[in-house]
Amino acid sequence: MSKKDKKNHEGSGNGQDMEEMAEYKKPGKKVPEGTFKREIKEEIKAEELEEEIELLRKELENYKKIEEEYLDRIKRLQADYDNYRKRTLREHLEHIKRANKDLIEKLLPVIDNFEIALDAGKKMKKEESDFLKGVEMIYENLMELLKKENVKVIDPKGEEFNPEVCEAAVTEAVKDVDEGIVLDVIRKGYMIDDFLIRPAVVKVCKKK
Repeated sequence: MSKKDKKNHEGSGNGQDMEEMAEYKKPGKKVPEGTFKREIKEEIKAEELEEEIELLRKELENYKKIEEEYLDRIKRLQADYDNYRKRTLREHLEHIKRANKDLIEKLLPVIDNFEIALDAGKKMKKEESDFLKGVEMIYENLMELLKKENVKVIDPKGEEFNPEVCEAAVTEAVKDVDEGIVLDVIRKGYMIDDFLIRPAVVKVCKKK
């Protein structure tokens, strides 16, 4: 028998079996031996497939939970790393600012002497004006350098007295000037970013 004939034979046999099974289920018909066994085997096989599908579904849900746990852990680690990086950068910047503050604080007496020399130079004779211009140029270069380092000069003359950045060394009652206004700056103050390097020493108007 050829393969094609064999296949047709098997197919026709299966159809015949189904017809015979339906026929034997009729009242009064005797079911041939082996018919129920075949049905039971098919039901068992179907139940086994359902159980296997259910196990696979549970395993998939378990893997999804594990995946979510790993993703949550990765997110927490990423957040911790970002916080650590920001904190380290902030601490590094604070260290730089404090180092700059200390350096500039040491330069302030030099700046004060420059300003004293410039005030004295204004009384010089005309033939000494070239020397004064040289001193002014050095002073301007120094102040420009400090400005690039975010150094701010506190020179509050004519402004309201601010105790956070000023120290009142002298008070004086002046007509037509409101109380609390800075009359004069005895010594300039300096800040770098949010750090107060040195408060300004001022004369303040105070009514008697």
